[in-house]
Amino acid sequence: MSFPNSQGSLVLLGGVATAAVAFISWAYATYQRDLRAVGGIPGPTSIVNVNRHIMNILPAGKLPLTNLYFNFGGNFWLNSRYKVFNEIGSDIISILSLDFAGPTLGVADAEAIQVPSAQEIMRNPARFVKPTEIYATLNIYGRNVVTINGEEYRIHKKITSPSFSESNNRLVFRETQAIVDALFETWEGKDRIDYDNALPLTVALTLMVISSAGFGVRIPWGEEECPPGHQLSFKTAIEGVSAGLLLKVAVPPFAMAWTKHTTHIENCFKELGRYMHRFIQERSGNHDYEDLLSNLISANENDGEGLKLTEDEVVGNIFIFLIAGHETTAHTLAFCLGFLALYPDIQQKLYEHIRERVADPHGSLTYDELSNLPLVLAVFYETLRFFPAVQAIPRICISDTTLKSVKRNGDPISVPVPAGSVVNVATGAVHFNPRYWKDPEEFRPERFLGDWPKHAFVPFAAGARA
Repeated sequence: MSFPNSQGSLVLLGGVATAAVAFISWAYATYQRDLRAVGGIPGPTSIVNVNRHIMNILPAGKLPLTNLYFNFGGNFWLNSRYKVFNEIGSDIISILSLDFAGPTLGVADAEAIQVPSAQEIMRNPARFVKPTEIYATLNIYGRNVVTINGEEYRIHKKITSPSFSESNNRLVFRETQAIVDALFETWEGKDRIDYDNALPLTVALTLMVISSAGFGVRIPWGEEECPPGHQLSFKTAIEGVSAGLLLKVAVPPFAMAWTKHTTHIENCFKELGRYMHRFIQERSGNHDYEDLLSNLISANENDGEGLKLTEDEVVGNIFIFLIAGHETTAHTLAFCLGFLALYPDIQQKLYEHIRERVADPHGSLTYDELSNLPLVLAVFYETLRFFPAVQAIPRICISDTTLKSVKRNGDPISVPVPAGSVVNVATGAVHFNPRYWKDPEEFRPERFLGDWPKHAFVPFAAGARA
């Protein structure tokens, strides 16, 4: 590339270079300020902050010949687990960036997370609040329990909580059993069933359970016809929303029309919204349904205090409960199947455990027999210890405070946390912290059958908003 040899071009190049140097200097000075604010506690540094949604779709890795990350990547906490804490020698680390995001910390200390003291993170909403602005992009259909705080959160929780009951659990069990039985029917006559990847199967399974128990709509294992008044079938819409949620959250609305794939995802979100609004209109005042959406509609219409959510808020909450959360269930089930394939001795022990504890080992399991299968729960718990549903749980510190922890050598440390800082509870790091878990790298479900460190197991969250 060449430039005209003129004074104007030299001035332009000089201006650009000066601006670039000034910007880099400003970013570095801000980084140094943030580092001093957290007491100089060491940790990895990135250009893109670990809590930004764009992090999930940008390429991850370090800049050449440096220890500076361009982007940590969406799976940073999952991939690193306790490694980065072990390298630094502390259960609290800084996790700073050059994009002016402010002081950010990573925590792998279970005591700092849950001990009822002034330093607790997950159980002190007066000092550490959920950063609703991080979750604001989940207001896709309406405000919901995940994206709000304060009195508004209390109202949403009061109306939505009755929908989660023992009867709903039994419904989920019945529908899951029927869907799995239907799957087995598709396998009849086959000597062997092979899957190179269990995830497509578990995603389909969980979506069908959500569709049936959540919306009262049973969808087949095969194709489904599109009903009148819709451009897509319910199955196609819910599958597209499931697959495209990350893109929908990370990509600006105006950019969703740029490619055929993102356009399809956008259409799936629009169609699912039409379905949910239609269901609400059809079931308002109708008590013939027992699915989660219908229970939520009934609770919203009959609150004892006269509280009421808007229709958009009802849709927003049912979306969060069912769609946004289903992928974690599908992945947990897939990881669980993978572990059982990798450890046939544990698989055999689990099989024998179930046969010994159910009334009819050749028939169907009953809901009441679930409590008699502790090893089944232990296998799921151990899977969640390796692959928690959430990689990190962010909280914003609303007033200056101090977190107390220990170094790997046992020496105590105090880390200042200025107001406005983001504290990330790194769930994978907590689950692999050798202070709490013996041989954390080993898959051992039996660790959950005896006494185990419940305060150091946070696969979803902890505290009042878990």
